[in-house]
Amino acid sequence: MIRGRCPICGKSFETPSMDAHPGFPFCSDRCKLIDLGRWIDGSYSVPEKVVEPPPEPDAPADVEEE
Repeated sequence: MIRGRCPICGKSFETPSMDAHPGFPFCSDRCKLIDLGRWIDGSYSVPEKVVEPPPEPDAPADVEEE
């Protein structure tokens, strides 16, 4: 027996196997479609790691001639 909690509505459910519950991990097709809609709308996203460019080497200082 597999016990789960729907990630959309939080409803608890039990199923004898994952094959017996094709919408797993969602409790219903409605919750499955809500999740899909959130991905399509961009509500969910994988955070992008911002890479800072390496600092540029310091330019040689201007030396004033006397």
